[in-house]
Amino acid sequence: MREIKDSSAKTFFGHPRGLATLFFTEFWERFSYYGMRAILIYYMYTAVVDGGLGFSQATATAIMSIYGSLVYMSGVIGGWTADRILGPRRTIFYGGVLIMVGHIALSFPGGATALFVSMFFIIIGTGFLKPNVSNVVGDLYPKGDQKRDAGFSIFYMGINLGLLSRRLS
Repeated sequence: MREIKDSSAKTFFGHPRGLATLFFTEFWERFSYYGMRAILIYYMYTAVVDGGLGFSQATATAIMSIYGSLVYMSGVIGGWTADRILGPRRTIFYGGVLIMVGHIALSFPGGATALFVSMFFIIIGTGFLKPNVSNVVGDLYPKGDQKRDAGFSIFYMGINLGLLSRRLS
């Protein structure tokens, strides 16, 4: 029996509507990560009298390197949390909230303490969000759907557009 599609159903470029949400979730996550990274290192090594933290450039670079590696390694925690505790959709939601909390913490004038607290929240939040978004993109399509590959291409376009903040800085 053939499935009849409702032509009035809302779609995102002919794909399930949820793809738009995941596209923009990944877009803004990458934009915030690389946009913040671009200015954060300057904040760390700018002198205190000029509004920075006054770290040496070597220390600031080391902190950014460790931060970058922890962001990607934290995906193990996010995958485990999604598989064992929350499920992928709730893990993505909480990951987004944690990233937001991290960026808000960074905006407060708390010196190095606020910096490291914000980094902690962003690391855990990205770990929750990053490995699970792709999983949910795949779940949008029924088994064998020919549009699935194109859906992933659209999704990855969101990632690449979010990376533009890295190129613009």
